[in-house]
Amino acid sequence: MTATTWDPIDGEVVATRPDEAAVTAHPLAGLVRNLTGPMLLVCLAGFAVAVFSDAWQFHGIAAATVGFLFVLFGSELTGENRNRRARIANAAHAAGHLGGTKLPEGKIARLAGRIKSLLVLRVGASIPIVLEHEIWGKTRANIPFWMGLSLIQSQALFGGPKNAVRAGPKTTHGETAMFVVAYRLDRDTRIHAEIMPEFATAKGPFDQDVKTESTEFNETFNIRLRSEEGEAVAKGVSSAALLQVLTPATQATLIDLSQSYAARVIIDRDTVFFGGYRNFQTTDASALQRLLTEAVEDFAEAATAFKRYVE
Repeated sequence: MTATTWDPIDGEVVATRPDEAAVTAHPLAGLVRNLTGPMLLVCLAGFAVAVFSDAWQFHGIAAATVGFLFVLFGSELTGENRNRRARIANAAHAAGHLGGTKLPEGKIARLAGRIKSLLVLRVGASIPIVLEHEIWGKTRANIPFWMGLSLIQSQALFGGPKNAVRAGPKTTHGETAMFVVAYRLDRDTRIHAEIMPEFATAKGPFDQDVKTESTEFNETFNIRLRSEEGEAVAKGVSSAALLQVLTPATQATLIDLSQSYAARVIIDRDTVFFGGYRNFQTTDASALQRLLTEAVEDFAEAATAFKRYVE
């Protein structure tokens, strides 16, 4: 199946529904997965020994090198990276969407020009979203959307990170699915607003972002508003355009989504980029694919609901 569909960067693209891809089991995949966390600790410990001990410097460098190479190449050598790519394609296929293919480097660069805040680390506020693949589809309300996503191997050594979904046998191993969903509004909001997780240090005089009438929303999100020319809107200036977008209903929806997906939003005039992540703490490949498919649909439905409010 091939169709022409909307794309936030290229306008319109011709995309194909992916074929089902084979997921293969390498005999050493389980061992590599189990050792990835410990070898990461070995790498960090070796680095510390190399820096702070003259007598054991060589041993520290050796340990750090072995640990680093294991973490860097282990998943590639056992085919785990290839299997993750296959599961993304299979999830897109199962949901009836298009794509599931690798995101071109040039497109990533163009995306970064519009949604840089979603892709960079904000210390004390949010982790960066990493994008490797792209999917096109339609929500249940028949609204076209584009989704960038990736699966990254994760370790939950201390009970699991926020927004974790557990399925099957209890394990500290899993994957983090990161998303950015874009969809087009039916009107130009004439603003560029960044609604990101609030900084932990945003207290008293350090809390300098745009405010709404909701205390809970202000404590959850950091709001930055830019004019059409790209200049920062002056502190304390109320924007009618922003308030039209951030209605009380929209604010309540975003607060709920921050708890489910660590949600963050960039409104770029007539396009909304909606980012988040979900942790899958399971080694069951079929459960992971099922959960990923459900999360993709759930995220798209949330974007559709957000669109209804801002129109």
